[in-house]
Amino acid sequence: MSQHEEELVVLLLRDIYGDIVATVVDTLLKYGRLTLQLISRYSKLPLATIQRVLVPLVQNRFVLYWVDENASSDNATYVASTRNMYNIVRSGMFVSFVLDRFPDTSGAPDIVKNLLLYGHIRASDYLAAQSASQAAVSKNAITLLLQRKLLTTLRRHEFNPQSDLYMRIFNRRLAAIPRSKAVSEAKREVQAHAEATEEFNVLKRVHDDINDGLVAAANGNGSSSKRGHSLTGSSPSKTVDESAVLALNHDKFAVLMRAQILVHLASQRIGKVTAAVYGQVLDCMEPKLFRCVDNTDKAITITSLEVLRSLNANIKLASAIAVRSSKKRSKSASSRVSKRQKRRHGTDDSAGESDDSMGSSNISDVESSHRDDDNEEGDEADSDDKCANNTRMEHLNFHLALLSCNQNLPFIKKVGNRGGGEWTIDFDTLTARVRELEYDKLITQKQGAIACRLLRIIRDNGRVDEKQLARIALLPPKDIRSQLTALHEIGCLDLQEVPRGTDRAPSRTYYLWYHKPKCAYALMTQAVLKTMVRCYARVIEERGRRPSIMTKLLREDVRLDEVNMLTPAEREEVRRVRGVEERFIAHMAKLDKLVLIFRDI
Repeated sequence: MSQHEEELVVLLLRDIYGDIVATVVDTLLKYGRLTLQLISRYSKLPLATIQRVLVPLVQNRFVLYWVDENASSDNATYVASTRNMYNIVRSGMFVSFVLDRFPDTSGAPDIVKNLLLYGHIRASDYLAAQSASQAAVSKNAITLLLQRKLLTTLRRHEFNPQSDLYMRIFNRRLAAIPRSKAVSEAKREVQAHAEATEEFNVLKRVHDDINDGLVAAANGNGSSSKRGHSLTGSSPSKTVDESAVLALNHDKFAVLMRAQILVHLASQRIGKVTAAVYGQVLDCMEPKLFRCVDNTDKAITITSLEVLRSLNANIKLASAIAVRSSKKRSKSASSRVSKRQKRRHGTDDSAGESDDSMGSSNISDVESSHRDDDNEEGDEADSDDKCANNTRMEHLNFHLALLSCNQNLPFIKKVGNRGGGEWTIDFDTLTARVRELEYDKLITQKQGAIACRLLRIIRDNGRVDEKQLARIALLPPKDIRSQLTALHEIGCLDLQEVPRGTDRAPSRTYYLWYHKPKCAYALMTQAVLKTMVRCYARVIEERGRRPSIMTKLLREDVRLDEVNMLTPAEREEVRRVRGVEERFIAHMAKLDKLVLIFRDI
């Protein structure tokens, strides 16, 4: 939790929910865990108002609550969750991902929009509020979203802070271990921590079950079951459990956004066709990936045959591969054609001429030869199809080899030969390299190419003094001193002093420059969040400069018919304000991508 992230979520909530909600959240962020009475005292709001405000905040899990098992419900404490509130920034991205994967008529985008608005819904309540035909479409859409893990079921413990939940499990495990003289108290705590950690991890992975939120469908489910089977690859005998409480799976959306970033990087580094192949590899792995971090230790593998079966036939794999000996291939192809013609008409040209001269004398022989030719053409067509499939598999393996050949940026790694080639992705190494590349790009934009060059040298060599750094970079020390100072000011580099004597004299001290990636990325994330705060504050300021037109736009009749209800001057003013908003919101989306890279994946 950081100051700039708190400022951003307070601005978002004030703009969406109003000043009272923002005041309550700001109070919780400022004072930490509070009871209902303390929130009322610090915010100077009535107790009844606080209770009404906490309802939507708890419903969206912007505020988590905790009730001690040995205390009454009046002693419930509340704590703000900045990470859940920050997901408001990615609301548009969530809807965009669903629109790319499901048609607008499927009802899936409307479901996601309702969940973004209400936080969570019960499936039966959502279906009961619609007509019979709409309910059937929505039920099918919810089933597909659950099968793709874009939706997840919500449990009661997910409204509680994880730290309190862990301590409850730990205390219960510790009480279950009997005290004895043979076992010290420290060993009891170590054993309790190990058992509590295992139980807590199981509790966090309760949504990893493929049938989470699904039940067996009744007979005659018909076309919707077949559709679910064709789109998701899951069993068509499953449908949504209407008693389940549904919420958006933010971990799965982070996986999708990470895949989008990796595909874009592959397109820049290798090419569009290879990036399309890599995107298909990630799509095949997607059902096995539940979150970006804290994933299972078991490596997820995919075979070339699985990728080939799901690859779009319109992707021309051979167009991006340079053929080494095209002349030989064309000669061999032409020789095969000429041999085929000779088999049909004779062994040579003279035989072909003699066959043509006597063709009218033996019609039955000609007809039988045509039948033999037809059978031969059918066999050749089958062999050509097999040859085309083998050739496409070879081209696919070429692209996969291109993705795996770069050791500095290993998009993929080969682990076996099963199914034409078995591949896996080391996401930890790959995302670490992606962070380095993105950080180098930012340093180049802010400080210049020489500063980025010095950073790479220090990253490769560890701790380096100024003289050694100047010798490696082939630059005079006076030129790099200002660059190192600038990098130190933004938190990119740190300085370690190693004295050669006990007096710690500056002239007898080594000054070693080094780079701490985790600390540098955290500081860069805070700078990005600060920029996002300023962008959204500018959007609110632009609206505040035109209070009359903004108030008029809130009217229902104006929303439905802006062309006739607004004057030409007002429409021009609205267009100008919305243009400014779109530019800043788009800039915030780009900044959020940096937050995702440096913090969430």
